[in-house]
Amino acid sequence: MTARREVLVVGAGPIGLTAALLLADAGVRTTLVEKETAPGDLPRAISLQDESFRTLERLGVADALKAESLLDTGSRYFGLGDRLLLEARPVASRLGHPAKTQFDQPVLERLLWERAVAHEGLEFLRGAEATALTRDGDGVTLTVTTGVGTARTIGQTTGRTTEQGTRTLTADWLIGADGGRSFVRRSAGIDLVGTTQPQRWIVVDLLGEPRVRDPFAEFHGDGQRPYVLVPGVGGRLRIEFMLFDHEDPEEMTTPERIRELVVPRFRTELSPDDVRRAVVYVAHQRIARTYRTGRVFLVGDAAHLMPPFAGQGLNAGVRDATNLAWKLTEAIAGRATERLLDSYEVERRAHGAAMVTVSRRIGAVVMATHPVVTRVRDTVVRAVGLIPHVRDFLANMRFIAPPDTTAGVAAPAGGVTLPSVSVGRALSQPVVRDATGAERGLDAHLGPGWTLLEIGGPLPGRPAVDPYWDSIGAKRLRVLAPGGTPADGTVTETTAVLTSGACAGPVFVAVRPDRYVAAVFDSTGEQPVVAHLRTFVNAPSPNRTTR
Repeated sequence: MTARREVLVVGAGPIGLTAALLLADAGVRTTLVEKETAPGDLPRAISLQDESFRTLERLGVADALKAESLLDTGSRYFGLGDRLLLEARPVASRLGHPAKTQFDQPVLERLLWERAVAHEGLEFLRGAEATALTRDGDGVTLTVTTGVGTARTIGQTTGRTTEQGTRTLTADWLIGADGGRSFVRRSAGIDLVGTTQPQRWIVVDLLGEPRVRDPFAEFHGDGQRPYVLVPGVGGRLRIEFMLFDHEDPEEMTTPERIRELVVPRFRTELSPDDVRRAVVYVAHQRIARTYRTGRVFLVGDAAHLMPPFAGQGLNAGVRDATNLAWKLTEAIAGRATERLLDSYEVERRAHGAAMVTVSRRIGAVVMATHPVVTRVRDTVVRAVGLIPHVRDFLANMRFIAPPDTTAGVAAPAGGVTLPSVSVGRALSQPVVRDATGAERGLDAHLGPGWTLLEIGGPLPGRPAVDPYWDSIGAKRLRVLAPGGTPADGTVTETTAVLTSGACAGPVFVAVRPDRYVAAVFDSTGEQPVVAHLRTFVNAPSPNRTTR
């Protein structure tokens, strides 16, 4: 029996690693359980959004990942005759990172894995498979079989099997990040709702691409065999082909058939060493009936399975991990109410379901093969592209809506607003200058937990704020307009973003640990905000004890 932990995380894919590292960085006693002994080597997800990079920057791996990624990419949609129907790029990011990036998942997993191995505050059990889970009102008990992983070497990381044994782990909370076939989800009695698309796709990941391609993912709905082409860096190229009902997956992924698909249409020659992998997948569109049952939570593919066409699967998972980690950190600190823990599902499940729907709709457009349907599709897309606001909506990829947490941990809007700040949305990250003259993104100055920003207002006579903010450990930071003089506890924007349109008196912005805005208020509207947020996060009483 090991010492009791505060959080157990099952699954060390990119989502489980993210959740475990965020918790460990916050000082939470965390154990990460993974049946493999080395990071994954399969290039599954390939699209990363700005919000995911924001989290990865907190974990210290963003720059290294960017160095091996294709940054600031868009999408192109082609119809019959390979005619370009639409070119789309995401709206320029407010968050300080490229809005959309094509990355290599094995690179990301290696970076996160190596940081997890080196983290002194994180117990990382590799070659350990979860085999039994029990729960009660006080915590969870997980039985794992150790020594089950397959040894392999990935980059500089070597996995080794060990003699098999059994361990029993106990904790206050458990996170299931163990993928689409989640043991945790099944053990917790949570079912998936939704459907599975009948269409199957062949994914071919290639190396040694000689051609320098434009930074666009290409969706080709040619009405014959639809395909998707996604370039990367370092000669990486992904091509996905739709598989027809009469075609056998094993036969279609043989080297001979892959060569027929790729040569000469996409390559003049194809060496066997250039085929990184060739697999067939089925596009699921399913979501867990609930993301939480008692002390067990689901994140990533354990909670939702979506078609790949919108590139949202991994990004949704990173959002899950980031959202849940700070709420469990508050629970460990004794400040979380049940309403805060329930807000994880409130904030994440609806958005996850929306991304499943968007992915399915994009797939339906791309996968059309019926002659009439494809002609109608092309006509409609070209017609709506003539309408300015529709063209803007599509060209800027506004159909991929960002999360909105107003139904969760967010105070109702009061009588004061800031044009560039929206309650329930992610806080913008402008570049700011500090007292040393250094210029960095605002996130570098925010606290690891809550932050209370003061925007605008005169320098002297700062209004007092409720002691509630100190009781929950909120860092206080003043943001001045360009031209201001930064000092300790004060930064100056290099270009007006948060301070744009600010009124004469100071306005306060309560920023959650996940960088979402919980409230905007002035001194006269503070008390209703504090009263509302206390229903989610409240300082423990002096005689209250926590584990």
